Amino acid sequence: MRIPLYIEFQGKRVAVIGGGGVGTLRAKKFIEAGAEVSVFSQDFSSELLKLSEEGKVELVRASVESMDFEKLASNFHLIVVAIGSKDFNERVIEAAEKHKAMVNLANDAKMTEVVVPFEGGKNGVRFAVTTEGKSGVVARKVRDKFQRVLDEEEELFYFLNAMDHLKSYMKKRNVPVNLRMKLYSIVSSDVRFVELVKQEKVDEARKLAEEIVEEYVSGKKKAENGGIEF
Repeated sequence: MRIPLYIEFQGKRVAVIGGGGVGTLRAKKFIEAGAEVSVFSQDFSSELLKLSEEGKVELVRASVESMDFEKLASNFHLIVVAIGSKDFNERVIEAAEKHKAMVNLANDAKMTEVVVPFEGGKNGVRFAVTTEGKSGVVARKVRDKFQRVLDEEEELFYFLNAMDHLKSYMKKRNVPVNLRMKLYSIVSSDVRFVELVKQEKVDEARKLAEEIVEEYVSGKKKAENGGIEF
């Protein structure tokens, strides 16, 4: 079963087999993530040729029939198969498993190990959507709907700002992790804190969060499972 993860790809080596439309999209995504991308194909899109001229991607003219998948898997962290034919998928998977490389099969949503989702986000909030091959159209619609929510709900970002400050403040104060976990819930549900966030008074909300933390750290209040003990 696949689970959603965000993986750092800065400096990772990515091989894309296929220089057409899908291969171009995959290559661009990983280039933007800071990966070292090489595209293997007999033909390349105009976008890839331009990216190559800019030094952003390595283009290797090669026929998939003659490719050494063992060598490929031993030199790259991720192999993307972006060609129409599925004839080589099993060989790619076998080589990748042997050399501990990951595989994204753009031509087989059921067999792929890595799913490349539709993404969105704003001001520090990121999300990804996939239907795991059922419908890219639906995945895009869901992505767009989520994005509209983020674009319209400015209060979420004031809340994020205040909660991020709370997290940093507690770590700086060396508040024990078990108490930190309880205080996240206590502060975020505090009526005064919520109201300040709604009023966009982020600085005041951050100050109140600090005061609440100090009440518990000093022992004036105790955070207990199932409620607050005074």
